[in-house]
Amino acid sequence: MPRRALIGVGIANYPLHAAGNTWSFLQWVLAFRDAGWDVWMVEDLPAAKLIDADKKPCATLAASANLAHWASIVKEFGIGDRATLLVDGKAPHKSELLEFARDAEFIFNMSGHFHAPDVMGAVPCRVYVDGDPAFTQIWAEVYHSPMNLDGHDIFTSVGGRLGRPDSRAPVAGRQWLPISWPVSLEHFTLPNVGQPGEVWTTFTHWYGYPAVEYQGEWYGNKSEEFAKLVDLPKRTRAKLEIASDLVELDPTGDLFRAGGWRLVDARPLNTPWQRYRDYAAHSRGEFCVAKNGYVKSRCGWFSDRSAMYLALGRPVILQDTGWPEFYPEGDGLMAFTDEAGAVAALEKVERDPVRHARAARAIAEKYFAGPVVVNRFLETAKL
Repeated sequence: MPRRALIGVGIANYPLHAAGNTWSFLQWVLAFRDAGWDVWMVEDLPAAKLIDADKKPCATLAASANLAHWASIVKEFGIGDRATLLVDGKAPHKSELLEFARDAEFIFNMSGHFHAPDVMGAVPCRVYVDGDPAFTQIWAEVYHSPMNLDGHDIFTSVGGRLGRPDSRAPVAGRQWLPISWPVSLEHFTLPNVGQPGEVWTTFTHWYGYPAVEYQGEWYGNKSEEFAKLVDLPKRTRAKLEIASDLVELDPTGDLFRAGGWRLVDARPLNTPWQRYRDYAAHSRGEFCVAKNGYVKSRCGWFSDRSAMYLALGRPVILQDTGWPEFYPEGDGLMAFTDEAGAVAALEKVERDPVRHARAARAIAEKYFAGPVVVNRFLETAKL
């Protein structure tokens, strides 16, 4: 019988214009399944978060955009009866989920989204998977936010450097094991895309959430790091574009357009998910900063979206957070720390874009393919 695991996700909680969010969870479901596991996808949705297609409060689950989105994912990816959406801890046929949970090895709880105590208590091991390093630990340790850390047995993070002497982030009293983002090569392989496109792109939430304070320093968002590169397009022949939630009325947009950046609305690029993938696939590659908190903390964060670009054969230039300690930095994947380094990386790709595209795909296959990531996690966690 295949090994069994529950995967706790946050898909129905964000049902509109959220392809990036959906895939950050769905990749794990597909990764374990591709590695030969019997997987049950679970999510606990508060009734207060039920909305309709216009983002207005919805009285019933049946009429909600949340259920429509969940059901479409379950159907499209063949998850079938191996998926349960709880609303305030309740769901039809929950007894079947509990029976599966008792036979599972662990629950793989992404960002601690899943809470249902009866399900959590039925599995012998609970794995917390942190996708927002430095912030998760600061929220928990400094702000005492309910991050749902308690009750878990193993803690992993895409911030692979948490706990290192030179990492300027707390650990909230836990040992954090390094883990990589997986990518489904089946769904992010487009052999007919052809030559790399002309424009470097990325997706981003411009302001994200409020900055947090730790030991007298503030840890902020991508907007602070992008601000350091406002004139970057004037320093390079590369064309640079950002798909974001930066609205037209925000004066920051005018500042970046004056600097030579192209700005597009990310919302229509997130529905359906294939459009999200195709936007990346037809790019020159991804150029992106990291959140200020990731950079300042030296936590080693790497982006799940960047793994997607690599799988599509699109080189990635990503701000250094300490991630080159874990992944090959050079052809197809480059780090930068300042404007001069960004210019140099862009120009390096421009000299031979096809070579860098091939190198990007090779990195994805070696480091981010779903079964590779799952098996590395099992070895690291000694499961």
